[in-house]
Amino acid sequence: MLFGLILLLSACGSPDVSTPAPTPEAINVTYPPALQAWADQLANCAADKPQIALYFIQSETLDTTIRANDIMLKLGQSTPDNSDSFLSQVGWEQVVVVVNTDNQLSQLSTDEVKIIFSGQLAKWGNGSGQPIQVWVSPEGESTRKIFNHVVMLDHSLTTEAMLAPDPAAMLEAISKNIDAIGYLPESLLATVRPSDSSKVKIVQLESSLETELHQPVIAVTQTEPSGLLRSLLVCLQDVTP
Repeated sequence: MLFGLILLLSACGSPDVSTPAPTPEAINVTYPPALQAWADQLANCAADKPQIALYFIQSETLDTTIRANDIMLKLGQSTPDNSDSFLSQVGWEQVVVVVNTDNQLSQLSTDEVKIIFSGQLAKWGNGSGQPIQVWVSPEGESTRKIFNHVVMLDHSLTTEAMLAPDPAAMLEAISKNIDAIGYLPESLLATVRPSDSSKVKIVQLESSLETELHQPVIAVTQTEPSGLLRSLLVCLQDVTP
């Protein structure tokens, strides 16, 4: 009996203590709606990194207070909002003019784009004679700021323009109306429902205008990125939408 009791006690020894999994590092990503595809790519970059927990905030107004684990994505030329921020270019985004695929229009000169969006040309000259339905983004939205700065210059947008709350809404509107025209970040066309993107086509513009609408995508961090932040941004550069 004594021998059996010894065996029983030795079999009931202390259980193995497993090492707890490390707590993921929280990283906040703020981005405008125009860069939804870029935010999606960041999520893909973090998918195989269990040590990272990404939290996304979609906002056109970017907070100038950048914390150590923050990434703010911006579209277009940018300068630091304060002395603590650091800018890294992660790629390029093309702002494109789009129409419904049933519209016969295939190309526009720079002057034609201006007179359409300013309302000086109110009807399509492709034989339909239908009113042109111009779509624009809200004032302050990233693609609108770029479009106005590059294209409109001294021209004002037509007061008859339809307002889309974000690029995805503009895409949906143009996909449903043969007489609609607007502008979008090109990366959006590859990330939306096929039923929307298949009904929208890009209008060819003059090469000089297309070049000006080719804009950098900037990642703003508090300081020069290192560690997990750096690995995320390097991944984003490698998988540009």
